[in-house]
Amino acid sequence: QIQRDLAELIRGLKDPRIGLLTIQAVDVTPDYAHAKVFFSLLVGDPKECEDALNEAAGFLRNGLFKRLAIH
Repeated sequence: QIQRDLAELIRGLKDPRIGLLTIQAVDVTPDYAHAKVFFSLLVGDPKECEDALNEAAGFLRNGLFKRLAIH
């Protein structure tokens, strides 16, 4: 579920550095404090995309917590 929610949140980002990507896997610690996201990029620069996603981490984390609270 986290993988699907995260993909939806990323689609809503307006950063041009984030190209066409696919979330391959999400490894989450048992307490949900940390997650490692694995993605493949079909279009765009991988390093720029990674930087943009890291900059958006707070927004994405907040969005996931809101969605977890609803489910």
